[in-house]
Amino acid sequence: MKNCPKCNTEHEKIGKFCSRKCANSRVWTKDDKDKKSKSAKQFYETNHNANLGKSGWKHSNEDKLLKRKRTLDFWDNKGRLPKEHFIITNRINVSNYRARKINATPTNADMRLISEIYKKCPDGYEVDHIIALAEGGLHHQDNLQYLPAMENRRKNKTQNYDRKLAVSWKQYIPQNPSTVQGLDC
Repeated sequence: MKNCPKCNTEHEKIGKFCSRKCANSRVWTKDDKDKKSKSAKQFYETNHNANLGKSGWKHSNEDKLLKRKRTLDFWDNKGRLPKEHFIITNRINVSNYRARKINATPTNADMRLISEIYKKCPDGYEVDHIIALAEGGLHHQDNLQYLPAMENRRKNKTQNYDRKLAVSWKQYIPQNPSTVQGLDC
C-alpha cells in the first residue's frame, strides 16, 4: 500500500498518486509542500549516496566505466560490427574510386598537369570533376575545376551547383607548354 502525496489516501495503483485528479493537480497547499519536503529529506538521509538526485550530481568514474561496459556488452550481444569491417569497406570504396579514375583517364590526358592542378588547389577548395566520374566523365585536365569544399560535397555527382563559385585551374597554373613539360610529380 502507498500513500498519495496529494490527498494522503492509501492506494495500490502503480504510480505515486491515487487518481488522475491528484496527479494533475497543480496547486499545492503549505501542508503538501511540507510533506513533500519531509519526504525528500528522508530520502536523502536514507540514501547511500547523499548527492543522488540533487542538481549538479555527477556519476563517479566507477559508474561511468560500468555504464560503458554494459553498453559494449549490449552491442556485442546484439551483433556490433567489428572495426575491421569498416576499415575493409573503406578500402574497397577507395579502390573502386581509383579504378574508375584509371578507367576514365584517356591516353591524351597530361598526368603531370593533372598532378600540378591537385598540388596548386587553393585553401578551402577541392578539385572537382565537372562531369563526375560516376556519370561517365573523364579524368582529364579539361574536366577539372576548383570548387569550395562544401559546394563540392553538395554537388556530389549531379550537375546542380552554383557555377559562380567554380574557379578555373588555369588562373593558378601557367599555360606555357614549356613550363608544363618541366613539372615534376
